[in-house]
Amino acid sequence: MANEYFIDAYSDIGNKKKVNQDALIVKQARSSKIGRVCFACLCDGMGGLSQGEIASASFINRMGQWFQTDFPQLLNSPSDETEDLSGNSTSYNSYWRSVENQWEQICKQINQGLGQYGSENGIKLGTTAVALLVIGDEYLVMSVGDSRAYKIDKRSLEQITHDQSYVQQQMDLGRMTPEEAAVSSQKSVLLQCIGASANVYPDFFRGKLERKNRILLCSDGLWRLLKSDEIIKYTAQRDGIKKMSEIVMRRGETDNISGVVIGV
Repeated sequence: MANEYFIDAYSDIGNKKKVNQDALIVKQARSSKIGRVCFACLCDGMGGLSQGEIASASFINRMGQWFQTDFPQLLNSPSDETEDLSGNSTSYNSYWRSVENQWEQICKQINQGLGQYGSENGIKLGTTAVALLVIGDEYLVMSVGDSRAYKIDKRSLEQITHDQSYVQQQMDLGRMTPEEAAVSSQKSVLLQCIGASANVYPDFFRGKLERKNRILLCSDGLWRLLKSDEIIKYTAQRDGIKKMSEIVMRRGETDNISGVVIGV
C-alpha cells in the first residue's frame, strides 16, 4: 500500500443556513512502532443559531486533543510490547478496546458538559459524531446519531454505521419503508445525540481495508440526496466531496453539507 493516505475533506454552509454547524478534523501521522495512522472525526451540530456550532466544535476539539495527547500515551503504555497493531492480526486486542473506552468516555464527558451548559443558559444543543481511526489497513469507527461512515471500493458501497434515528428504528421494526423514511417529517429526529441525551451509547465498528478501499464520513446533508453509484464515483475523485456538495445543493438540500474521505 502507499505510504500516505488519500484524503479529501470539505464542508459547505449550504443554500439556506446562516451558520455552518458541521465541524470536522482529519489528521495523519507516522509512528516508529505501528507505522502510518490516520484519524478523522465529523460532527453535525443542532440547536439554534450558533448553539449547534458550539456543540460540534466542542466535540471536535476534544477528539483532536485525544489524537495529539491521549493516543500517543496509549501507544507508549507497557502493553504495547505484546500487542499487534500492524493489521496482520484480526484479534480484538487491548489497544483497540482502550481506544473504544477512551472515545466512549469523551462522548459521556462532552454530553454532560453540553447538557450543563444548555441548562445554565436555557438552551438545548447537541451534535452527532462519527469518528475514524485507521492504523495500517485496520480501522475503527464510532458513531452517535445519523452522520454516517461508508466503506467504498471500485464497484460497491457498504454503510458501516447504523443510524440512531427514529426513521431507522421504524424501518428496523418493519413499520416504514426506505421510501417513506426519505420523505418523513421525522427524518431528522435522533434517538440520541451528544449534548441533548440523558446518556449516550456510541456504536463501534471494526474492519480491514484492502488496496484502493476508501472510507467516507459525512453528515446527513451529504448522503440524503445521493445515490450509491454517485458516492462511489465521486469519492474516487479529487475534490469529490465538493462536487457531491454542489450536486445535492442543486437538488434542493437545505442543510449544511460535510464529508471526509480517507483512502488507502
